[in-house]
Amino acid sequence: MRSVLLAVPIVAVSFFLDPAAADAQAYVTPSLGVTFGNPSAQGRADFVADLGWIPRTEPIGLELDVTYAPSFFGNQGPYGQNSVTTVMGNVVIAGGSARRSGFFAPSRSSTRPYVSGGIGILHEVVTTPVPVNKISNNDLGLNFGFGLMAFTRRPFGVRGDLRYFRDLINNQNGNTTNIDFGSFHFWRAGIGVIFAF
Repeated sequence: MRSVLLAVPIVAVSFFLDPAAADAQAYVTPSLGVTFGNPSAQGRADFVADLGWIPRTEPIGLELDVTYAPSFFGNQGPYGQNSVTTVMGNVVIAGGSARRSGFFAPSRSSTRPYVSGGIGILHEVVTTPVPVNKISNNDLGLNFGFGLMAFTRRPFGVRGDLRYFRDLINNQNGNTTNIDFGSFHFWRAGIGVIFAF
């Protein structure tokens, strides 16, 4: 199972290295967000990075989405002692005028709504204070979301994103917390700056 989980991000990255992607608009988006929709999340901050590309003549592209949510399950110990990290390989379907102006419009402002989804790894770390017990899981998960990319001039833009994550593995063996990892899920809302290259 571990080899399957490690293969997911490797396959996703290999898409970005495909020579056929030379006629695509690549981008990287660092973002700040909040997690909610889970009793443990409580609207805490998270850090997001997206690396993706969308062909200039087609609306469908690929994206690698990484989230790090420190202190997701509470901050009773050192910062980040309880955390959730996600690494997802996604397919992106974007609207807008990609055929005429490319992914970014160099001479005028533009907006591109999009939807995306895919699978990857959810890494959960939970530390209980008394007795001290640390649980670390690497499980298969999925995500889907939608958002809007807005550009005023290349190579910069702004992106807003709302995304749902869910753990697909029932991992209750040795679990001494009240967290049902087989049903673990949360929402993430974020906003960031797009850099094209």
